Amino acid sequence: MRVKILVLVVLLMLVGIPAYAYGDPSGGTLFQILMPTLAALWAMWMIFANRVRRTVGNFVRRLRGSEPAKPNAE
Repeated sequence: MRVKILVLVVLLMLVGIPAYAYGDPSGGTLFQILMPTLAALWAMWMIFANRVRRTVGNFVRRLRGSEPAKPNAE
């Protein structure tokens, strides 16, 4: 019984229904989604960039076998 219902649902989804709609050629919706996403990613990068650079630098120094410079406690 479930298989018959599944087949019926799939066939109904495959039926072409005309969509009387207008697709915006300028991509307005796309930019409304992408720009805030890119702004959030950029903000996260700006917040965490120093930590990422320091972590990568320490990892590379360990691979090379040199010790990172210790900050002076003054």
